[in-house]
This record gives sequence, structure tokens and C-alpha cells, in this order.
Amino acid sequence: MIRRKQPAVGTAVSDARREREVQREIENFMRALTSYPDRFARDPYLSFEQHLFRIAAADQPLAGESPERG
Repeated sequence: MIRRKQPAVGTAVSDARREREVQREIENFMRALTSYPDRFARDPYLSFEQHLFRIAAADQPLAGESPERG
């Protein structure tokens, strides 16, 4: 008799969580991409990478806040 492997329930949950994280990263990148020209006009020494990291940091939940949003 051949046993078929069943995917672990935890795998499905972690896959869904990872998908949300990736979607949030894409949204942050797009937000940084569209807002960088205005920011660069005000602060030409700020790199795109620094700008992106600031946007990503602002998107992180505050201490005590649930990491799951919407």
C-alpha cells in the first residue's frame, strides 16, 4: 500500500502568511517608487533604498498591535 503525503495544516497557514507579507512588500515598493521623486526633490541625498526602508518601517505594526491587518 502506498501512502500519499498530506500537506501539513501549518504549511497552508504559513503559505498564506508569506503571501500577505510578499503582497505588503510589493505595495511598499510601489509606494516608494511613486513617492521618491517628490522626496528626492526635497532631500537629494536620500537614496531610494533609504526611502524604501523608511516606508517599510512605517508600515510595521506598533508594539502591542496585532501584526495581522485586514
